Parts: sequence; C-alpha cells; structure tokens
Amino acid sequence: MSINNITAYFKSQVKSNEWKPLIWSFLYFYFLLTGYFILRPIREVMGVTAGPENYDMLFSSTFIVMLLIQPIYGKIVSKYSRKQFIPLIYGFFGILILVMWGLFHLIGTESVALARVFFVFVSVYNVFIVSVFWSFMSDVYTKKQGKRLFGVIAAGGSTGGITGGVIAATLVYRIGTINLLLISFGFLILCIFAVYKVRQYANDSTENKEAPIGGSPIEGMKLIFSSKLLQQIALMTVMSVLIGGIFYTLQGYFVKEYYPDRESRTAVFANINTITNMFTLFFQMILTPLFLQKFKIHKILGIYPTMMIFAFILFGFFPVLQVVLGGIIVQRSGAYGIMKPPTDWLFTGLSKKIKYKFKNFLDTVIYRAGDVFTQLFFINSAVWFSSYLIKQTGNGIYDIKLILAISGFIFSIIWLINAIKVGKLAHQTFDKIKQEESTSET
Repeated sequence: MSINNITAYFKSQVKSNEWKPLIWSFLYFYFLLTGYFILRPIREVMGVTAGPENYDMLFSSTFIVMLLIQPIYGKIVSKYSRKQFIPLIYGFFGILILVMWGLFHLIGTESVALARVFFVFVSVYNVFIVSVFWSFMSDVYTKKQGKRLFGVIAAGGSTGGITGGVIAATLVYRIGTINLLLISFGFLILCIFAVYKVRQYANDSTENKEAPIGGSPIEGMKLIFSSKLLQQIALMTVMSVLIGGIFYTLQGYFVKEYYPDRESRTAVFANINTITNMFTLFFQMILTPLFLQKFKIHKILGIYPTMMIFAFILFGFFPVLQVVLGGIIVQRSGAYGIMKPPTDWLFTGLSKKIKYKFKNFLDTVIYRAGDVFTQLFFINSAVWFSSYLIKQTGNGIYDIKLILAISGFIFSIIWLINAIKVGKLAHQTFDKIKQEESTSET
C-alpha cells in the first residue's frame, strides 16, 4: 500500500469534525502509555528478581489491593462528575509515582520489600489508567465512530509504548533506573492536560455533562449478575489473562536462565515492549479498523484466540528462547492490537454505568482475579503435576514448559468458543437496545 493510498484511507475514515477530538484522544493515550512503558521494564525486572516461582504472591497482593481500591473508585465515580474524577484519579497515581521515587532514594534499590511494593503498584496503576481511558472513549465516540476510529486511537497507546520502551532502554544507563520514574511522571502531567482537551467532546449526558453517574460504589460488581453478555465478557477477560499468564511465566523462566544480570534483563524487557508495540501499531492502524467495518464482531473476537492456538502448537514443538520471546510478542501485540479495540467497542452502545462501573470492575478486579487464579492455582498446579509425572515416570519430557504449552493450547480452544459467544450475544443485545429506542421514539 503506497503512502498516497494510506493517506486517502485515513481521510475516508475521519470526518472533518472528528479531527480535533481524534488528535487529542490519540495524544491522551500516547502520553499515558509512554509514561507507563517507562515503568514497565522496571516492574518486570523486579518480578524476575523475586523469581517466577513467586509470581503468585505478587499477583495475589495486587488482587487484594484491587479489592480494597475498587469501592473507593466506585465512590468517586458515584459522587463526582467525569470532569472532576478523571484528572483526580490520574493526579493520585502521579503523586504515588513521586512517593515511590522518594522511597527508592531513601531506602535504597536493594530493598526486596520495596521492590515487591513497586511491582504491585505498577500492576494496579496499569489496569486503572487504561480502564478509565477506554471508558472515557466510549463516552466521546458513538458505536459507528468507534468502528472507524478506535483502532487509530489505540495506535496512540502503541506509539507511546514504542516511545516509552526506547526512552527506558536509552536513558537507564544515563540517569539511572529510579530517575526514570520522574520522566514517567512528566508524561502523566501531559496526559492530564490532554484529558481537559478531550472531555468537552464527551456525550454520555446530553442533559448535564457535568452530572455525576450516581449509584452504589459496588454497583460494578452487581452489574455482572444482570446480563449474560457481561458474564461472558468477564469470562473472556479471565481466559485472556490466563493465556497471557502462561506466556508471562514461560518468559520468566527463560529470561532468568539466559540473562543473569539486572541491566541485561531491563534492556531485554524494554526491547520486547518496543517490538510488541510496533506490531500492535500495525494491527491497530491497518487491520483492526478494517476488521471492525468488514466483519461481524464475533468473527473478529475469534481471531486472537486462534492465533494463540497456533502459538502454543509452535512452542510445543520448539520450546526454545526465541519462540518464547516471539510468542509473548505475538500474545501482547494481539491482545492490545486485535482483541482490545473490538472488546472496548462493545461498550459504546451500553449504559454509562456499565461503561464506567462494570468496565472498571472488569478491567481491575476481574482482570487481577484472573492473574491470581493463573499464578496461585493454575501455574502451581501445573508445576506440581509436572513434578509428579517426572517422579512417576522418570522422564524429563514432562517438564513444566511442556505442561504449560499443552494447557495453553486447550484453554485457547475454550477461549475461542467463548469469544464467538460474546460476539453473538453482543449482536443480540444491540438489536434489543435498538428496538427499545425505536419503540420509545414512536
């Protein structure tokens, strides 16, 4: 595809009155994820240093923190308008970044306890800031606009991921690992500025755009029982986290084995992030907008699980470092470039309580509950089962890596069935909403 064809393609996708909100939305996500991907390699190093065998403790701690924060978040969303609570949430996390920076300088970078706290903080920070962003986007854009523009907006995050990875890999040897937190904080300030620019285009409340959403602080938790669609979306999220957790654990084993020092691990993780976001950018800018307009949503949601089925087959036959790192790049780029934009698009036609309360509950508590299930129960069970088979048979072929590959293959098939069901339920839900709206108009 030539440059002229690409330019013509994007001109056909974006209407003249959409350019301003689109550019600011792009920059909003760009600043947000640039800051995050500066922090992410540091988190990964902390996790590998603690040992892949301790991931269950780290993710369990993250889940507990999510449970404690969720009612507070629900209270803020219920009490304050969007104009107030979005900058408030980002500002709160910005203060915590500065606090972590100060604690590292005060206590020292060798503190294992502080390293674990930082790992949990970044894990919580990630899901909250991204959840708030996509909930906001589902207010700013309609379903029709989302089909055309969500891929482009998501590309802002991928571009930020590339920038953040390059900044981390380039500056870590010049200013030190801990001072990278200040760079991340600076990008979060730019993000808050972009929020003020974007919020004037939000359309969730035509009567009063400054009105708080209202309702119970734990309403997001209650909403999951009200709809089969929401239940299946929750299951789809858990399955996605499970597959990602398997690759994450495999990455931990291989990186710990092949990269013994902290600096080389930081560089490897930063480079993985950069390559991942390059692939994600391609998916978001070219493939996803095309898919959303040409194919039904259940077919689109089935693409990524299918890719994971083949990834685990490949790793099963070739369990080497290059395949693992390639697999995790495909897994992450597919998650953010192919799976997430259409999943977030599902919320554009739903109520604002579902957008902000259920979706945040989904992206935080359910997401991290999936992490806990994966690390605390599934991974530990797989390790035990592998040891049992080796002990009983005396055959090293039953290594944990093979057990994880077989399990990932099976769960990917289950996930594919679930994703297709989500798409079909979404079609039914949107048709029902459309009929109710036409009935109320007449």
